[in-house]
Amino acid sequence: MDCRELLIRFAEGRETPQEREFIKNSTAKFIRQTGRDEIFRRNWGDDYLEDILSELRKTIILQKSLIEEKSFISWRYFLSIVRSCVEEFYSKIRPSEEIPYEVAKPKTEQDERDIEETKIFAYEHRVEEKAEGSEFYEVMLDLMDEKDYPVVCYYLCKEVQKNCNKPKGISEANLYKRWERFKKKLKDHLPYEPSAEAVKYFIDRFLSEICQRQGYI
Repeated sequence: MDCRELLIRFAEGRETPQEREFIKNSTAKFIRQTGRDEIFRRNWGDDYLEDILSELRKTIILQKSLIEEKSFISWRYFLSIVRSCVEEFYSKIRPSEEIPYEVAKPKTEQDERDIEETKIFAYEHRVEEKAEGSEFYEVMLDLMDEKDYPVVCYYLCKEVQKNCNKPKGISEANLYKRWERFKKKLKDHLPYEPSAEAVKYFIDRFLSEICQRQGYI
């Protein structure tokens, strides 16, 4: 399912009543699956979904330029945006009482080191649901353009193997600039703060399926 045009129309407030109902029902279904429907009702009232949809629209507006650059937006990417908004909404509800300890507990120094390892994902830390490895991999691919592949392959290879060939036709200075732009794009648009396990899964699979098979490293 291609959600690109739907998200653009929603960001611009041009969605049809049927499309708005579809987005609302999809969000409600996700909330029920997380078991938080009653918690939201107790704290925000029966019409809490309208508040979440408002936050969802704001989030999609912020990502609109990125969405417009894509030729295809997967259903999984749409759900990742929904998840991010729901988690943000949930974090406002008496965190010490409502958020499970395993989610709300402070990160240890080891957690920080695990995330810092790749130099890509170490940015603002938020209490959000962690993406599973395969889902996070798909989210990352949705955010990337093919022109990012050689740059990402080079720097990920350096993190893992420490001995990698620089992409041909790109100066060291331009390579670094493109790397910094890519990291900023992730910081601005990545819906998750990924777990160390999800990061490792992404690196291993990306190096294997993209970098090695397509000859970038």
